[in-house]
Amino acid sequence: MKNFKIVEHPLISHYLSIIRNKNTKKEEFKIALEKLSVLLANYEYASLKTETTEVLTPLKKCKGNVIKTKVVLLPILRAGLGLLSGFLELYPQAIVSHMGLYRDEENLKPVKYYFKFPEIKDKRGLKVIVLDPMIATGGSVTFTLEYLLNMGIKDIDVVSVLCAPEGIKAIEKRFSNIEKEIINIITCSLDEKLNEKGYIVPGLGDAGDRLFGT
Repeated sequence: MKNFKIVEHPLISHYLSIIRNKNTKKEEFKIALEKLSVLLANYEYASLKTETTEVLTPLKKCKGNVIKTKVVLLPILRAGLGLLSGFLELYPQAIVSHMGLYRDEENLKPVKYYFKFPEIKDKRGLKVIVLDPMIATGGSVTFTLEYLLNMGIKDIDVVSVLCAPEGIKAIEKRFSNIEKEIINIITCSLDEKLNEKGYIVPGLGDAGDRLFGT
């Protein structure tokens, strides 16, 4: 897919192995996912635009830089909350939105039950970062991207931990007519496939259940 990036880092491999392990306890899972969110945020924020400002140090004035891009973090509930902490830790000024979706277990399609977004009239210079730990069928991400595009947003990044090839292909097919600069997908791993129940293989199970202990 255009603008699809797998982020490689020794610590990403380390924490990814922890959350894949079925014997990892809830507390360890949560901590490892938060560490991954910091590493992914560090990569993701490297693309933010800055503007020059003047800083008064204890000795003299000098030039500095501040973030110019307006950032909205959009976790897809509920598992997306597991990636939120690292992004806020590195850039607390980011605004947090929410998209509430659940997957119909029969047809595997997303169902929306909640959406909250800040009132931003001027969307120039706005970047929305969608947080979803697992892209399986691609249904939830596709639904969210369509929603945001219909709102007139032109800069959307999707950050995940694991992706299935089927999900990436579905997203690529749905948005093949969209300019490649508008949508980016950043992840830690492209896994083998989906099984007959729509779970990523080898995957890590249900991220939301393992994160919240349900």
